[in-house]
Amino acid sequence: MKITKTAALLFMASTLSLLAGCQGLQGEREGDYYFSPAGAYILDLSINTFRGEVVLDERCDRNGGSTTFWDGSGRLFRADYLNVQTHPMIEAPRFASDLTLLNLTLNSYLREVVAKAPMITSAEASYREFLEDSDPKALFAIIGINVDAAQVKDMEAESGTYYYGFLLFKRGDLIYVLQHRQPVLMPEKMKAVLLNLAEGMEIPGRVRDDTDLEKLRRILKKMAPGGTDGDPVRLCEPETP
Repeated sequence: MKITKTAALLFMASTLSLLAGCQGLQGEREGDYYFSPAGAYILDLSINTFRGEVVLDERCDRNGGSTTFWDGSGRLFRADYLNVQTHPMIEAPRFASDLTLLNLTLNSYLREVVAKAPMITSAEASYREFLEDSDPKALFAIIGINVDAAQVKDMEAESGTYYYGFLLFKRGDLIYVLQHRQPVLMPEKMKAVLLNLAEGMEIPGRVRDDTDLEKLRRILKKMAPGGTDGDPVRLCEPETP
């Protein structure tokens, strides 16, 4: 799993540089459910998309968030959410259609994330399709990425070609970008995996201070010397003006 994780973290470097707001886990994980920051979604980790125990790495700020999941087989999955109005990767024109926004977002990923990863020598869109009959309607694409591990020192990664699948859809003011990596080009399998991941999500989720754990923390805080009745800050959401 180390090889998979290393390549994935390098691939994520450009996006994570835009998401410096999270320090540690800012969402919640309760049993088989993961509650993303800012109430963006709830993901059922027991769905058959994942094999075995799931570990995660999470980043977020007021413009969006990114959580990467590795299952027990070392396979990579990732769920990002981006605020249409404020995220610098979208730069949405006024009155743009949802399909236009999804295409703009995907192109930004190719330009700002894939192209800038240090070990990626080239990337090519191998497949792109608008899934008008799916729920939600989504943009599906597969990007073939050529990796040269020698470009990054002290990293245990393998050179070769990898295929990253993207499934983008819009709900409210957020664009969701689901991702998965496969060693060979299998469009129908990639599509099925990403759609199954989307089906395992509940949107919207719930903000952290609505969870039972956070309610307990508030009660204990009020009982402590110098406690306060004030609500905790909702992490990774815009501050109130």
